[in-house]
Amino acid sequence: RRVLEIGCGVGDLGKMIIDRGHPYRGFDFSPVAVECSKKLCRRGEFKVGDAYDPAAYLPHDYDVAVALEVLEHLDDLRIIENLPAGVRLIASVPDYDDVAHLRLYQNPRRDIIERFRPLLRVTTVVALSAQGNGGERKTIYIFQGIRLKQTGETEIGSSETPADTSEALALVSAVRVGRNDPCPCGSGRKYKKCCLS
Repeated sequence: RRVLEIGCGVGDLGKMIIDRGHPYRGFDFSPVAVECSKKLCRRGEFKVGDAYDPAAYLPHDYDVAVALEVLEHLDDLRIIENLPAGVRLIASVPDYDDVAHLRLYQNPRRDIIERFRPLLRVTTVVALSAQGNGGERKTIYIFQGIRLKQTGETEIGSSETPADTSEALALVSAVRVGRNDPCPCGSGRKYKKCCLS
């Protein structure tokens, strides 16, 4: 599958996708991050782009779009609207507050499945939980769904698409990450030395 990454940052995920042999294109609003991406992975296609600009999503030659640690910082609905029908979106959203977050996603049914229902048929939600430095529990929801053709249109004939939201919600599972466990970002480092900090 061809992958488009929205908010590619410094190119870590892009490099992993390319190293696994998948065609990839990524964009980010930061010219500095894009330059870092190009240095990290010379085979990648990285460009500066505005996530609100439909032109950043062209050409529509990808099957999968990825938006990790992006939607909580922007108007998430506007981002999803830019995706062409039939594209699978894989995204992450946090349940905890931060000065940079525009919204929280504390209830998967309300804040993911129902919120995105007019634009996206959510098929999977997974909760990744860990204890923060202050002892508080933090959860990141990783979800995937199919971009609908029109507002409110239902997906027909897909064996991957649950019949209703209760089926998608039943897929939610909690994954506990300990401080000394491998970081879920895939860096190979311990969680406490990587994303926990």
